[in-house]
Amino acid sequence: MHYAMPISQRLKKFIKSLHQKATRDENELFVAEGEKLAEELLASEYLAEFIVVRESSAINIVELADQFSERGVPVYIAPKHQFDQLCDTKTPQGIIAVVNNKEQAFYPKESFIALDGVADPGNVGTIIRTADWFGIKQIIVGNECADGFGPKTVRSSMGSIFRVSVHYTDNLADYLKSKFKSVKLFGADSNAETLIGKVKPTKQFGLVFGNESKGISSEVSSALSSTFKIEGIGEAESLNVAVSVGISLYHFTK
Repeated sequence: MHYAMPISQRLKKFIKSLHQKATRDENELFVAEGEKLAEELLASEYLAEFIVVRESSAINIVELADQFSERGVPVYIAPKHQFDQLCDTKTPQGIIAVVNNKEQAFYPKESFIALDGVADPGNVGTIIRTADWFGIKQIIVGNECADGFGPKTVRSSMGSIFRVSVHYTDNLADYLKSKFKSVKLFGADSNAETLIGKVKPTKQFGLVFGNESKGISSEVSSALSSTFKIEGIGEAESLNVAVSVGISLYHFTK
């Protein structure tokens, strides 16, 4: 890669700082690791600020870097030990993209998912991916949720982060009441009386999911139209929230 520049100490330090939400928010940048995310980035409306490639990478990674370079994106190269230090994964692939975050599109007439305190970034990323699968264009993320643009969340989304809008609010209950006044809001609640199969989906809907252990907060519950539960027949104590989202979306979108 004759076009690749050696990575500097300053740039390495900056990339590592983007693992922190405050730095991501301040610079409006986030990190996308791996070949799959690089491919999805190329096909999206997001723009790469720069690319870092591991020294002696496989030909497919080199070809990806070529495509970014052809678009005028700076490409840097790092020795393996330095490259690995930049990554959030234990077994990183050979390419990292630092991506410019863009203004998130808002769809007032589209259905959505709202997350109330879903803390695990892997769950949030999987929910974004699941929403994308079922054609949901936007997710509303309340306070105390994992950051939608954190490294693990982005990785778990498998590229869907580039297609699904993620909106943040410090007060989810007020946001839902003000932005979606006429939309029916259905909350997933293991203590609800109504089974999901008995709920009649509406054309536009909002599905609300709570914290992995605490569920939906009382403040957000006040904004709900109704609640439902997904009944199981086994002995597990609870259902993973990302799995709950998948089952719920299958019912509400079919």
